Amino acid sequence: MLTQAGIKVATPLCDLVRRLYPFNYALVGEGNDASIPVMRAELPFKVHEFSSGAELNGWRIPEAHKVVKAEIRKDGRLVYDGRVSPLGTIMLTEPFQGTIDLSELKQHLHYSDGDPDAVVFHCVQPYRPGQKTWGFCIPRRLFDSLSEGKYEVDIKVNRHPSTLKVFDYVLPGAEPETVVLQAHNCHPFQANDDISGIAVGISVLQRLASRPARRLTYRLIICPELTGTVFWLDSVVANELSNLRHAIILPAVGNDSDLKLQESFTGRAAIDRAARHVFRHRYRTFVSGPFRTIYGNDETVFEAPGFEIPTISLTRYPFAAYHTDRDTPEQLSEQALEDTARCVLDICDTLEHDYALETTHSGLYCLSDPRYSLYKPVWDPSNRAGPKSREEGRHWNLLMTCLPRLMDGRTSLVEIADRFELPIAEVAAYAKKWVDVGLAKRVIADQRASPISNAAKS
Repeated sequence: MLTQAGIKVATPLCDLVRRLYPFNYALVGEGNDASIPVMRAELPFKVHEFSSGAELNGWRIPEAHKVVKAEIRKDGRLVYDGRVSPLGTIMLTEPFQGTIDLSELKQHLHYSDGDPDAVVFHCVQPYRPGQKTWGFCIPRRLFDSLSEGKYEVDIKVNRHPSTLKVFDYVLPGAEPETVVLQAHNCHPFQANDDISGIAVGISVLQRLASRPARRLTYRLIICPELTGTVFWLDSVVANELSNLRHAIILPAVGNDSDLKLQESFTGRAAIDRAARHVFRHRYRTFVSGPFRTIYGNDETVFEAPGFEIPTISLTRYPFAAYHTDRDTPEQLSEQALEDTARCVLDICDTLEHDYALETTHSGLYCLSDPRYSLYKPVWDPSNRAGPKSREEGRHWNLLMTCLPRLMDGRTSLVEIADRFELPIAEVAAYAKKWVDVGLAKRVIADQRASPISNAAKS
């Protein structure tokens, strides 16, 4: 079934993870290429391509890389075949042939400390352009069993020029102001890190596409971590770049741990306000932290000088299967994935509602006048039809009486909602009434000048 925009209707998230999982993802390679029709069956992505050998600020795009042989032998007997597991060699391993002793071999063997039978995912080399070495990823149990002696190592690799591919889907809104969602696709056979983020991003865009109208524009980017985003952002034309106002990164969002919030570089952007508001109302208590203190990902690219796009991360990291062959679709929770998707949608909805008011008249208006009908009743012992106690409606009454002073063109509705402990959707509906009767007008909130931003954050 398709939405009104011709987009596929969102399906159960675990099903989507299973469809996106079985590809040997990398920065460049056959797995990423093979995933194109599967991705495009969900959303009509545009695919940007950047050629092997390209360099930008020290970041380099490698050639397509395929391990065709990866064996460790002792006395002619096969000790380990690195092709048995898709994680059996380090990413972008160099070829190597030779006979070495155990101490030298162990310098090229990598394992997981947490699970003696797991195969670890070693992904450092793509992010260290000057580092070129070979290596295997093996279970710790095998590592501990190796005996002294000579070992024959034979790693053969096929390489050829190709392209790094960035999936890019734009869902237009009434305004060009854009919310970017991003997840990465460079980890082979890692379901939570980060097929879960890809699935949630796709599902959120499918659900947004099913709505009859949107104020904001939404953009989903799926690409190899860091390198893909570096090249994509550099290629975005100036008029597009100026519209990229908010970004949400979705690393590891499908396990059963609580969802955590990592704030933008300043912690004071509109996306921070929206996310904190949603987390308070959805979870009451939650874990949050400043920039780069919970999880490291592409927020550094979006927030880099010249771009400075306020970027938050939502994650359920850490989790036991992280960067091992245990990170399979069976480890994920439909409930956790769905909760993440709904949280992202709530943040988007909050941004949709987020603007400031500016008063159009001076003086105190009688809000109960039928021309305005803006009055929120307060408790009064003589009024049987009104609130039954002083506490009932107290937050609304306080907002009503303070709102004229907060219609300063600087204070956002999210800040007002947080100050008076009210849901943003209800505050936005009330603010619209002020606009409709001509006592206020909508303006873009200037967070830097807001007089209550620090109070809202605390």
